[in-house]
Amino acid sequence: MNLASIPGTLLISMVGRHKGERFMAAAKAAGARGGTIACGRAVTDSKILQALFLADVRQDIVFTLMRDEADAVISAVRAACREQPRKLGGIALVLDVSGMLVRRPQSAAAGPAEGARSKTMESGYTLLTVIVSNGYADDVMAKARQAGARGGTILTGRGTASEEDVKFFGITLVPEKELLMIVAEKAMAAPILEAIRTVPALAEPGGGIVYSMNVEEVILLGQ
Repeated sequence: MNLASIPGTLLISMVGRHKGERFMAAAKAAGARGGTIACGRAVTDSKILQALFLADVRQDIVFTLMRDEADAVISAVRAACREQPRKLGGIALVLDVSGMLVRRPQSAAAGPAEGARSKTMESGYTLLTVIVSNGYADDVMAKARQAGARGGTILTGRGTASEEDVKFFGITLVPEKELLMIVAEKAMAAPILEAIRTVPALAEPGGGIVYSMNVEEVILLGQ
């Protein structure tokens, strides 16, 4: 199979429940090749929303991997969300992808990597991702809040660990997982990570994995 590794851009968009398809349609119209929609829930520390029982809101999380069409797609979804703020409001994160495998036409010769965005950005934010066993994401979020995190998004999933994975990571096989994503200012990332480190569940074998990524751009959809 003739595959090439090129740089790319990952757009993670958090929109209202059942709005993912509408958002993806706007992205495809601008040249996006496709995406993946996951179900999640947003948790916030807003006292007003908590009083109204709206601090735990269901969302569609749209993952769109792009090549040289990234700038056009991002501009198009910005415009679509401004036109329909009630239908497509939310937040989106732009992340740099150092390498993605794509099919190269048989006639194409190997050459310089293509697909990079026309510009790179620095938003001043970090995306913290925590993968834990089912039922512990809220405990992690509670600790993160104590260190200044304002909220996060929780997705549910399942692990794919094998016997070899257990030997390599020293983990136990727990099929049900939760993935917590927290966007934080860079200055707050280290204190939040230190707070997360104190969660008892993470000290257990196979308790979880935490990693961070720089965010190129934060987009408030609908504004």
